[in-house]
Amino acid sequence: MPRNYLSALAIMVALLFVATGIALGIRFLLVTDEIVAGVSVGDIDVGGLNTAEAQVALRETAKRTDDTELELGLGDKKTLVRLRDIGIETDLEQTIAAAVAAGRSGRVWRQLQQRQKIKTDGKIIPLEFRVDEERLAGFITQLAEDVKQPARDAYFILGPGPKLEPISAQIGQVLETDRAKEEIMAAVAAGQYAIRLPVRQLMPRTVEELLRMGVKEVVGIFSTSFNVAAKDRNHNIKLAAAALNGHLIESGQLFSFNEAVGPRDLQQGYKEALIITDDKLVPGVGGGICQVSSTLYNAVLLSGLEVVERHNHTLPIGYISLGRDATLAYGTIDLRFKNSRPEPVMICSGVSGNQLTVAILGTGKGEQVEIRTDVEEEIPFPVVFEENPDLVPGADTVMEEGKVGYKVTVTRTIRKNGEIILHEVVARDIYQPQPELHVVGPVKEEFEHRKEGA
Repeated sequence: MPRNYLSALAIMVALLFVATGIALGIRFLLVTDEIVAGVSVGDIDVGGLNTAEAQVALRETAKRTDDTELELGLGDKKTLVRLRDIGIETDLEQTIAAAVAAGRSGRVWRQLQQRQKIKTDGKIIPLEFRVDEERLAGFITQLAEDVKQPARDAYFILGPGPKLEPISAQIGQVLETDRAKEEIMAAVAAGQYAIRLPVRQLMPRTVEELLRMGVKEVVGIFSTSFNVAAKDRNHNIKLAAAALNGHLIESGQLFSFNEAVGPRDLQQGYKEALIITDDKLVPGVGGGICQVSSTLYNAVLLSGLEVVERHNHTLPIGYISLGRDATLAYGTIDLRFKNSRPEPVMICSGVSGNQLTVAILGTGKGEQVEIRTDVEEEIPFPVVFEENPDLVPGADTVMEEGKVGYKVTVTRTIRKNGEIILHEVVARDIYQPQPELHVVGPVKEEFEHRKEGA
């Protein structure tokens, strides 16, 4: 073999070993966990550190960051909260992993180029964070509760006369919770610790809007009186009247008393007072509510609105005439009517002294409404005798007075310019008689027989 050829082969083999050695050396350098020179986490230089060393170097920064107070602007208020207290903490493992990965993407020569650029220009790795989703969601939910202010639509109350007195609207606000979470996380990731959260205003219906809609005068009004000494019953009346007040009913809309007022139970603040059950007055939660529904029913009749559902009590009621009452039972018996007028109407209800007043507001049409009740029949009451053997023969004591029952017909007549435009029967009601109860002594023969036996 020629000497020149052998020399060339030897040189080639030597170069191959050198190249292989260089490549292996480069690859060894690339796969180590040592962070590339020029890499910083925030303002901490971690270049040349391995994973464990970087943990030590960044531990204090992580603790300080977790204790950082985040200033949150909420409308016209501000609140301060530590990151760790809302479930946001520094994730050192992920942060260091990102630092180690710097300059290690692509092929070997690409990585070498990246490392040279990092060494020259530097590279800042942001802190990574882990989030306790449940804790953060709980914090934002509480923030939303603190921020929440329901909008209050404008409404009217009845002054003397009666005169309508407008109550202005109040703008409400609500926290947009999904956006709030996104903005908190974005701010923390960017190292910004003072942000304004998205609080959206809720715009209410104003007095001017009501007037433009045609809600501007009384079109039907009715009042009933109550005994001011019955405090729990009066409390229930005021509570239900307040729930009705300001309720707007669009043209053609169906109104339900039960839906508007809701359940009458202890959880809603109602108290125990007398109610009618099985033709008897007994204590029950929400007693007095039927006076509110009955007063509303008459205001509805006088407004010319269409009554869809109404039920009378089984017994006559002291606060209102026969045929003019409206009983209720939440979930089963309701008072419902339809706004048959061309404009929206509003319920205006309130208590003054011993008087409950309910008005329907809208636009007057120059109509006169007359409600008439005719007693078609009086139903005699039965007489019930209960014997008491301890009484003397012939004794007769009336324990409960009997009361007659009634069959009545209620009609509504609506006139305009003196002419009848509507005459209708709105109700045919039956009120049950209440028996007269006598407690009597034994008959004379039975008394003598008992005496002889003794």
